Amino acid sequence: MSQDNPTTPEYGFVEEGGYVRLAEHMGHYPQLAILRRFGTLANETLLYYQAEITQLEHRIKFVQDQDNQSDDENQRLYARSWISISESSLEDPECPKRKQYELIMKLRKLMAEYHQALYYHREVLALRSPHKKILGDLREWMRRPTMGHIAILSWDWRTWETCDKDDLITFEDSTMDRFTSLVTYTIVDVYHHLIGRHIHTHKSIARFTQAFTVLIACTLPVASIVILYIVENMATRLGIIAILTGLFPLSMSLLTMATLQEIFAATAAFAAVLVFFLGSTNNAT
Repeated sequence: MSQDNPTTPEYGFVEEGGYVRLAEHMGHYPQLAILRRFGTLANETLLYYQAEITQLEHRIKFVQDQDNQSDDENQRLYARSWISISESSLEDPECPKRKQYELIMKLRKLMAEYHQALYYHREVLALRSPHKKILGDLREWMRRPTMGHIAILSWDWRTWETCDKDDLITFEDSTMDRFTSLVTYTIVDVYHHLIGRHIHTHKSIARFTQAFTVLIACTLPVASIVILYIVENMATRLGIIAILTGLFPLSMSLLTMATLQEIFAATAAFAAVLVFFLGSTNNAT
């Protein structure tokens, strides 16, 4: 083999890989498991289901009106007796008496498929889009001959290159708070450039941010009480309470996934504790 061949081990290159190598890489690093949502096709499918059901709805209504006006007494009972409708299935396949029953059975199957499609579509919409940093890392790994060197020869190669990021999904935890996101995608990236040691697992980062959040949650109330105890001037105390009451919801918004309602409730309770402590120290004085 020629020494100039870029696939030789001397250059550190790897042979071109495909789906198996990409799947193995995504298996080792779940945050890189990025796939297409197919949002347009999903909505198009739902629209076709809706159109087909709407058409079937009009056909059933038309057949029901015919049965209600039929000269056959048993057909006129279809609107009030399921037994009469179900027994019509025993008629000859070409018999018009069983038309309503056939349409109802078709509608039942179609509605089940439609509702299942709606449910799964909602579940897929709940999946988050990948962070641009993670998508960039996957693209770089796939392109570089010394790393993934992935060569997909079918149309889906565009999935990770030209596809709109909003049409991509990842199975990464969608409950990541802002602080964890900042550490995972920004601070760690700066760390990579400065130190050079790459951190691939997000679980270790999540454990660190959780520990940091617990530390803040334990420290902030105690530190607030200590500060108010040390400061004696009433005007200064009120100013400190105002600042701390502002910092508390800010930290909750940054470090947790709390809703606005939960933040308001927790802030009110925190402020009430500070005011109670302030009043009790004044009475003691």
